[in-house]
Amino acid sequence: MRNSPTAVLSVAIAVLLASCAGVPAPDRGLPGPAVAEPLPPELSEAEKESMELDAIYRAIGQGDYSGAEPRLAALAAKRPDNRSYPVLRAAVLLSMGRLDDSRTALAAELAGYPDNLEALFALAELERFAGDSKARRAAVEALLAKDPENADGRAAMGDILYEGKNYTKAEQSYSASLASDPQKPEALLGLARVKSRREDYKGALELLDRAVAAAPDDAVAYLDRSRALYQVGRYAECEADLDEAVRLAPASAWNYVERGRLYLDTGRKDLAMSDFSESIRLNPGYFLPYVYRAAVYESAGDDERALADYRAAGALYSDYWYSFESVGVLAYRLGSWKEAFEAFDKASAYTRNHSEYYIAAALSLYRAGEAKAAREYAGKSLAKVDKAKFPAQWLALRLLYDQGDMTTELEVRIGAEKSLDVKAGMLFYLGAYWVARDKPSLGATYLRMSYDFERMGTIERRMAEADLARLASR
Repeated sequence: MRNSPTAVLSVAIAVLLASCAGVPAPDRGLPGPAVAEPLPPELSEAEKESMELDAIYRAIGQGDYSGAEPRLAALAAKRPDNRSYPVLRAAVLLSMGRLDDSRTALAAELAGYPDNLEALFALAELERFAGDSKARRAAVEALLAKDPENADGRAAMGDILYEGKNYTKAEQSYSASLASDPQKPEALLGLARVKSRREDYKGALELLDRAVAAAPDDAVAYLDRSRALYQVGRYAECEADLDEAVRLAPASAWNYVERGRLYLDTGRKDLAMSDFSESIRLNPGYFLPYVYRAAVYESAGDDERALADYRAAGALYSDYWYSFESVGVLAYRLGSWKEAFEAFDKASAYTRNHSEYYIAAALSLYRAGEAKAAREYAGKSLAKVDKAKFPAQWLALRLLYDQGDMTTELEVRIGAEKSLDVKAGMLFYLGAYWVARDKPSLGATYLRMSYDFERMGTIERRMAEADLARLASR
């Protein structure tokens, strides 16, 4: 939420309400049209301005930014002494998606009034949304240079330090913000995140309770508190906070991801599926809900839909190599050997601690009927595997390279292996190798041994299940 135009607008509005001397805060819950009724001639100029500002806030509350912006421009021109109006106009421009216009408006304001602290803070928030960390930090530092005790600036600097993983200095900055304003929601939330990272959930919850009390309409406060509540096992309260976060920010895709994960963890897969799908609808460019929804599909036996979601996740965020592993497993299960090879090969590029990816990739080529390509790939991969650290995996790759009938050495190594996960995995690769060599009976023996280890989290068990089903249907 802090990264959305609406949040930037909310921050700017909060600043304005605190600083517009003589202008009463409008009731944004008032019904009625965005356009004010004709003003009686006997009203004072201050009353007229108040009513116009009230109408502007109603327009903003209804999402009518294009209607609010020109009226704000006119109000700013009429009241050049009020430096808050240009800041609010810039926030409205940002909410319209006109980032460059918003930045230009703030730059013009600061060129004429370099001591406008509201404009400096609004610029920092704009650069946060734009993702320009250098410009954002420069704006915050400029704000603090003019007002070292500024609560907004200290909280913003805390966020910058936290994101840079400098948690000690972030804590100091949040504490300095709270020294200036003990109920500053952003500082309370930031300090709570520091405590949560240190696993001080009791301390975090005390701060989060204060944050919710200080900002009862802020969905982020409920979302953050739900995470701490989950960590201490208070799931009912966690769910209540997530429900409130969704109610307050129904357009925030992340709220549905969090609630969907809670549903998934508590066994309510249908509700989890609904929330993950809604998150994808709201923000189809974010990879994580595809990963979670794929897991739900896979657990229901719908490999094709699970594969489609894992493909989407990998396309959106290639550094999340787990999605390539899952694409490989599901493609293998469906008999799409070439896709399985490509996925396992991609996954192997991200980690040296999963040498089984080389074996799975080479085996997928072998299953595709490309024995020569499988041998070449296995030969190249042998040099990438630490034989001393991964002896069984190295032997399995060498078997795929030799493509012979002698498996005694590998079987002895499997028998001596202490890790049940590795033992089960190597038995699978041995069984799948014999299936590829058109010896299904021998292959089935090893596949069944692998499957019966019940190493539920291993990729090999998921593939063994499919191979056993294929053999049973022959």
